[in-house]
Amino acid sequence: MPFCNRNILVSGGGVAGSALALWLARKGFTPTIVDSAPGPRAEGDHVEVSRRGMELLDRMGQGEQVRALGSNHTQIRNHISGRTTPILLPFDPGSVMIRHDHLVRVLREEADRLSDVRIERLDGDTVTGLTEDEDGVNVTFAHAPTRRFDLVVGADGLYSPVRRLAFEGPDENRLRRLEANVATFETPNVLGTQDSLSWHTWPHRGCVAATLPDNERLYVVLMMRDRFPVLPGSLDQGALHRLVQEFFGADKWCMPKLLAAMRETEVTVNPSTQVRMNVWSSGRVVLVGDAAYCPDQLSGQGPGTALIGALALAGELAYADGDHGRAYFSYEAAVRPTVREAQAVAPQSVETGAPEVEPYEMWVRERAEAALSRGTRLMNRLGFRPAKDPVGEEFALERYATMFDDRIRTA
Repeated sequence: MPFCNRNILVSGGGVAGSALALWLARKGFTPTIVDSAPGPRAEGDHVEVSRRGMELLDRMGQGEQVRALGSNHTQIRNHISGRTTPILLPFDPGSVMIRHDHLVRVLREEADRLSDVRIERLDGDTVTGLTEDEDGVNVTFAHAPTRRFDLVVGADGLYSPVRRLAFEGPDENRLRRLEANVATFETPNVLGTQDSLSWHTWPHRGCVAATLPDNERLYVVLMMRDRFPVLPGSLDQGALHRLVQEFFGADKWCMPKLLAAMRETEVTVNPSTQVRMNVWSSGRVVLVGDAAYCPDQLSGQGPGTALIGALALAGELAYADGDHGRAYFSYEAAVRPTVREAQAVAPQSVETGAPEVEPYEMWVRERAEAALSRGTRLMNRLGFRPAKDPVGEEFALERYATMFDDRIRTA
């Protein structure tokens, strides 16, 4: 069967889009990335690359670079009301927390390193229209002239423009809200902790403060139970600060310090949200990463599932010699089980981090957590280790072993 559908548009230059374009180019396709950002982002939110995602990056040869740029958390500090000192637990999840733009930069630099790989980039633009026929897709852009591609991939995130254009029905129906809003901000390390995650929960709310690589700064995640999602751009900074203050203003522990630090910086608030779809492709258009199956930021599975999906999609297109019908079906079959596992994590994270309980129930819950923590410490001293993150364990990574080969397909 002749090699077909080489000319592929990838909408979105994040983790999924950058990894996909790299692997496609290695296998003889000619990808073009269009991204709304005018160039490589100089800043970004922090994301967690799961254990399976790190294994994949290790196979690519980028694992150590990502670890060097990310945070090395070796300890959980579980703070419980009424206790003056935290319960300390060893921590070795196999995952890495890293700034999103740093992770994307690693992937882009890997593409630049390969002299035979050519990836065209349309920065500062976005897809505004898709017209498909039996031979290809005519794509209109906000700025660039209309172009024709063989295939189109939506790797453009939670609020994917490609998904809204290619799939019928209200896009809101594909979003599953988890009835929580999540505030994040970066601040100087007012807690004085090192290489650790500091954790405290209250009824309907919770806080995680993670040290960043130099231990001089913290990345703070505040979980707030709320059935009304705070959508991006719906509130200004003053309103967002007041929202967080209203939730946490009466809390003790280190919240006064953290809230004071928050008022000196920019805070981001987003609803805890997943993308749930019965199918990820429509004709010549296919979705990957958060655009298809966002597991939510609280799951810690977003970059990992994005990398797995990008690898499987590129691999199946290569195996099928570009036959998108065969490739799209096989891609979904390969990735669906991992996505189901990943999307089961976030609801548990919301319930653990911001439990819907009354104060007296919280008191009982905290004492139970303290007993469990003591048991965990004892097991560690006896040489037992907690089970590692199982998400993606059954993904057939070896099926795509040739995707890690630097040799470029030319025919």
